Amino acid sequence: MLQQNNRQGQVRWYILGTLVALELLMSFSFLGYIHVEPISITTAYIPVLLAGVLLGPWEAMALGGVFGLASMWKATAHYVVNTDQLFSPTTSGNPFGSFVLSVVSRMLFGLLVGLLLQCFRNARLAGGWVALVAFLGPFLHALLVYGAMALCFPEAGYGPAVAVEDLGTPSDVVTKLVTMAIVLVVWRLDRSQRWNQFLFQVEAARKFSAGERYHRLSMVLVLIVTTCSAVAVAIYFVQRMNKVLSQEGIQLSETHYEDLLHLQIQFLIGILSMMALVIVFLIFNRRYATYKNAEAKRDALTGVMTRRTFYHACVRALEKAGAQGTEGIYFLMVDLDQFKEINDRHGHPAGDRALRETARALRDSFGRSGLVGRIGGDEFAVLLPTPRTREALEEELQAFQTRIRSVEWGETRLTCSIGGWRAVPGQRIESLYQQADQMLYQAKEAGRDRYVLGQEALTGDR
Repeated sequence: MLQQNNRQGQVRWYILGTLVALELLMSFSFLGYIHVEPISITTAYIPVLLAGVLLGPWEAMALGGVFGLASMWKATAHYVVNTDQLFSPTTSGNPFGSFVLSVVSRMLFGLLVGLLLQCFRNARLAGGWVALVAFLGPFLHALLVYGAMALCFPEAGYGPAVAVEDLGTPSDVVTKLVTMAIVLVVWRLDRSQRWNQFLFQVEAARKFSAGERYHRLSMVLVLIVTTCSAVAVAIYFVQRMNKVLSQEGIQLSETHYEDLLHLQIQFLIGILSMMALVIVFLIFNRRYATYKNAEAKRDALTGVMTRRTFYHACVRALEKAGAQGTEGIYFLMVDLDQFKEINDRHGHPAGDRALRETARALRDSFGRSGLVGRIGGDEFAVLLPTPRTREALEEELQAFQTRIRSVEWGETRLTCSIGGWRAVPGQRIESLYQQADQMLYQAKEAGRDRYVLGQEALTGDR
């Protein structure tokens, strides 16, 4: 299971990308600034808190930076009120102060709430602490913003006291309750076994040969084309609006034209953010379906490939290797010794354990460079399509058998016999199976707990 706030791989980036898209969508729509008389609720900082819950303090700080940049961009319009113009480097008269006010204060907010959530993650009554941080989040955000305003623009007459004065107002109470509810719901979801299992499956799907591989270059090209198209659409619609208004006798000034373009770009950023959310959803859905499809082709007890899936994978691997030659490619048959006796003396649960331990050892020893399948009963097969010398293979086999012997039931230890055959050019999987099976038979006849490779002398004695 993927542990909370310790996720690796692409899933972590998908979650971060989703939160960035959500932040932009909320910043450029009414979702982030809800105004219903007499209550005004600001929720654009909620993705920052969610980043602290789902990922960590550094990701929360990054989300705070996105929030601040969006705020700074909106403040560059000519139609904003004088107070909001302080957030824009182009209109405030103090570019550095505007950057601190818009971006730095929000990044500091993300870092602080991220650190608090990280500290309380494993605390007793963690849910209560998360609720408290979420409830106080709006106040901390207001305190930092008004503090930065007092530091950078003292002439505006705003300071931390304004944040204190707003405490207890209807808007303040509703904002805090909404923020706390959303964060708690996501926190509980993130701790659920089903959600973590889903994320594990999404991450694991890309490791399967059947998994879809997204072409990074094509994705970059799509993003570039989409962004350029969005800019072209924005300019086109502003020009069309200007022409329609001109035909009605309304002439737009240069300032009004820039504001229309500014609004159109905000609209398109919101649309692109929704598209990004849909893309992440489709990727997660496809990865989940890929995992389920691959899981259906794996043995339920051991987790390795079923006989049919294994043979199909071997055919593809041999075809791929055929163009480069098959020198150093081996096929192995692995059979547990006295497996019936294990079941009879220790019970079928012990037999299941022996099968699982063998499959795990095979995956650990050969799974990274080879294919592992359960042929039936206590028989396993391995194809090693990556060329290796006989000496290197013998070292791997000896290490594998040593690990198998470490599995014990009282005075009984698990052992296995192995037959191996080096492929020749053009050899089919059926022929490899037959030859390796003959070598396995020789290993059994020679006393078990050993391996036989090709037609050569027996090796791997106990």
